[in-house]
Amino acid sequence: MSYIKAAGLMLLIHLAFAGLGWSIAGREGALVATLIALAFHITVFWYAEKIVLKLHNAREVGSDDASPMIRAFVADCDRLAMRANMPRPRTYIVDAFQPNAFVAGRDTNHASIAVTDGLLKTLTRAEVSAVVAHELAHVKRGDALAMGIGSALAAVLTTIFGAIAYPLGQRKRVERIVAGLVARAGQSHHREYAADKQAGEICGSPVNLANALLKLERHTASLLNPLAERSPATAHMFVIDPLHGPRRGPSASHPPTERRIARLHRQAAEMEGTE
Repeated sequence: MSYIKAAGLMLLIHLAFAGLGWSIAGREGALVATLIALAFHITVFWYAEKIVLKLHNAREVGSDDASPMIRAFVADCDRLAMRANMPRPRTYIVDAFQPNAFVAGRDTNHASIAVTDGLLKTLTRAEVSAVVAHELAHVKRGDALAMGIGSALAAVLTTIFGAIAYPLGQRKRVERIVAGLVARAGQSHHREYAADKQAGEICGSPVNLANALLKLERHTASLLNPLAERSPATAHMFVIDPLHGPRRGPSASHPPTERRIARLHRQAAEMEGTE
């Protein structure tokens, strides 16, 4: 289903380019715009993962890293990927105080999980594992491709509308609203609920993910993530909204954290009841 959504987003981008080209130069303009859209699709499909990682200055890490916390993170990625019956994504660290994580890629064979060092320092190992399971669930469900395409579309639209709003001093606010609306159009709320549920199954403890989300919500509200603020189009890719400002309303990129936590506690109760 996520791949169908990804195809729908690509079609939307294609039609938007073609319509803009037609309005500017008729049939010839539509043809040129179509070719540009095709190049855009190819770039997003093959390079979106690298672009997103670059935007957040992510550095790849492995099992031989000097940090015990990072080695534990990589080991848990290995263990949980095996449990989910999928290849282990490449592992990255983002140097940021704000605890958070995101996933990028196009399929289970081409995916990367990035966590901030703030996340490793804030959460227990069990909670980190639960967040990793959440990101693995996105990869397994095929969400990563749709999220990458959504980010590309949001980046184009936020650039356009941000430029329009710049003279009014509202660029940041408008960019966040546009990025959030694009995320909602891609059913980002449904994706988060589904990934939360599958993460509980993968790691075996929905409560650990619920506890992690509670801590992340508190810390992201008080700690700024400068790189995320400069790239609002990628906000919906994170486990918790990394941007400062209102987190509710039609432009919210994530469902309310308290609802996610409540669902996870219900899932935990159901899992205990079936044992």
